[in-house]
Amino acid sequence: MSGCAGPPAALKPPAVAPETSARASPGSTAAAVTTQEPSPIGKVARVPEGTYRMGSEAGESDERPVHDVRIPAFEMDLTEVSVGQYAQCVRAGGCVPAPTVVQFPGVTDADRQLFDPQCNDDRPEYKEHPENCVDWSMADAYCRWAGKRLPTEEEWEYAACGGDCGKALEGQGAAAAILTRERWPFTTQVAIGWPGPFGIYDMAGNVWEWTASPYCPYDHLACRDSRRVVRGGSWSMVDALSVRLTDRSPTDPATRNTNLGFRCARSSP
Repeated sequence: MSGCAGPPAALKPPAVAPETSARASPGSTAAAVTTQEPSPIGKVARVPEGTYRMGSEAGESDERPVHDVRIPAFEMDLTEVSVGQYAQCVRAGGCVPAPTVVQFPGVTDADRQLFDPQCNDDRPEYKEHPENCVDWSMADAYCRWAGKRLPTEEEWEYAACGGDCGKALEGQGAAAAILTRERWPFTTQVAIGWPGPFGIYDMAGNVWEWTASPYCPYDHLACRDSRRVVRGGSWSMVDALSVRLTDRSPTDPATRNTNLGFRCARSSP
């Protein structure tokens, strides 16, 4: 099981302007973002309703059984929530400042000395990097402040794969999709690679992403596990196989790590 629990391994209403919906059809070959193009930060993609086969017979045991899931239409952030976006929430009083101290099961003083400097929040030059070192409750608070929520695990996988995770990383965008895996040892600016089937960036790599879902077996979804599923792999995964879009990892909600961030979603009207 690949994971992110360790290294290489009162809210106010929204105070930001409404986001512009960006629509992209499956199979989009839109070019990677450049400095000349409008930034996708703060925009969302509309993901249409659909039914897909969730999981992978070729993956780890917790990715099975593969099963049909029907997803109502929803919207998802085009990028992971950036340092600059999170700062807006802090200034508005909707979020607490992101800590610059890591926290995960078994963390040591040596770990903190090594990894604390890699928390992005107090590094203004990383304004367009993903916010990291935030636990589940901080991610949840931001999304609620923004009028959204954390995505479910089912929504996350459908948005990442467009219903076919076996093909989502094939072809032209494959190398770019896991680009940050090769940029050890840190995060990179969001949306520097190619978008996925619905025009959404960084679903594989950069940082693991919190979801709303408890870590339950696919054949026992009503379990009471307090851990939350994180998805997408990160810059710290040295093995590309650990950045598979069906891979899922259980994480303590109190975890704050340099390779862990989030994006938001909302139900479509």
